[in-house]
Amino acid sequence: MRSTLTGLVLGTVLAFAGLAPPAAHGAAPPISLASRIAPPDRAVIERFEAAGMRDIRPHVLTPAELAQVEQALARLPALHRRVLDTHLRHLSFVDGVPGQGTALTSQVGDSARFDITLRASALHETLAHFLTTKERRLFEADASGHTVTIEADGADALTYLLLHEATHVLDMPMKLTERQGNAFGDGIWLAPMAQGRIPLAPGLAASPAAATRFRGAGPIAASHARTHYDALAQTPFVSFYATAAPGEDLAELMAWHVISRRHGHTLSIAVHDADGVLLERYQPMRFPAVEARLPLVERLLGQAEPGGAA
Repeated sequence: MRSTLTGLVLGTVLAFAGLAPPAAHGAAPPISLASRIAPPDRAVIERFEAAGMRDIRPHVLTPAELAQVEQALARLPALHRRVLDTHLRHLSFVDGVPGQGTALTSQVGDSARFDITLRASALHETLAHFLTTKERRLFEADASGHTVTIEADGADALTYLLLHEATHVLDMPMKLTERQGNAFGDGIWLAPMAQGRIPLAPGLAASPAAATRFRGAGPIAASHARTHYDALAQTPFVSFYATAAPGEDLAELMAWHVISRRHGHTLSIAVHDADGVLLERYQPMRFPAVEARLPLVERLLGQAEPGGAA
């Protein structure tokens, strides 16, 4: 990664994002985001409908759900809370999202404001269940009987979703991952050749880790799961979903990092045989190329914390 560009991007991230500087002493000032909870605009509903979801309807949070959302918002890093305070217009929840549909971050017109809309049923899911359901869509059952399970050590899905989507809200207005040769994508992502999927660097593009539905490939035979995860372990990605696009790469890296390193949960990917015997367990946060990126993530997070680097 290019050190001069790294310093430029991270040293000016708060100014580009229009965020207030961190407090000089003590904890970051509290930011109440619960007031942003609102029903989704009709335009947001129409985006779900355009994707074939015809039964989308606003979800009214129960008192217990509201308390859960407020707690999850309060646990976000200072950077994410400041980003949402500046750029979030509405946080909405909807019912009627089928299958694995989960979240939508949408820009409000041409402004630097964004709406985040989440599938309400995710409020009642563990992160392990949420990620396992999503991951298993990549595989096709075969005679091996092998299965993939994501283990998340008691973490909840809502925290992950808020971290992931709030990172998009940080990234999108300042085009952090779109900058050519940016610190987060240098050596990983190439410049887009045309409209469509952004290409990976050649060594990564040829990896089995890039041969999933998230990059337009077909389903993976369950018996080949370990081959693909062995390949993922040689990349800078924490998940197959991170290979979908630079913005997803950053959002996944940030969410996995905060949940594991700051919240203390262990995130693992386990492959079992037909009898439930563990064949292999992977811990993406310990992949060497992932660990090499973490100081950059911590430096970005530190920009909004008291005493953070200028």
